[in-house]
Amino acid sequence: MVSVRRTISLPPAIAARLDRASRRRDKSLSAIVAELVEREPETVPYAGLIDDDPELSKKVQEVLKRLGR
Repeated sequence: MVSVRRTISLPPAIAARLDRASRRRDKSLSAIVAELVEREPETVPYAGLIDDDPELSKKVQEVLKRLGR
């Protein structure tokens, strides 16, 4: 498998949530993110990640459609 390095910026609450999941599952942060991204869009738990944007899941779905996912 070829790896590609990317830098992303996350809100602190999401970064903390990913860090906790990484420690709890004893996996790297990259592995956690890769698992989430590889899921079918409707199964990714977008809703509730950001309390101040209830339209987030709709926006993410639109972006994924543009990317051909």
